[in-house]
Amino acid sequence: MKTVLIIDDAGFDRIIINALLTQCGYDVIGEAASGTEGLKMARELKPELITLDKMMPDMDGMEVLEILHKESFPGTIVLISGDNLATVKEKAEAMGTKEFFKKPLTKVDLKLRLDALFA
Repeated sequence: MKTVLIIDDAGFDRIIINALLTQCGYDVIGEAASGTEGLKMARELKPELITLDKMMPDMDGMEVLEILHKESFPGTIVLISGDNLATVKEKAEAMGTKEFFKKPLTKVDLKLRLDALFA
């Protein structure tokens, strides 16, 4: 069972993502409400997967991604956003992002695409 850290400033979105990941067989080991908190938790928990919201007030997902990339974070990171991710896709891929999800998430899409990453 893959371990997951959810980084998203919206509490409702964290609840939904946690429920979907749990239903898909993933082990959510932490939730962070900010980029700063997420970085700290990523370093401590060392999850195999991080779901990272792109738009957050203190430090956006791209900033978190850039720091984790510089620190050679070994896990898989996927970006999730309600915005159009096409504008950041190339930069995010260069920093190791493997998948991009647009909110709202669906269980079927999430399971198919995450399972493919770990196949």
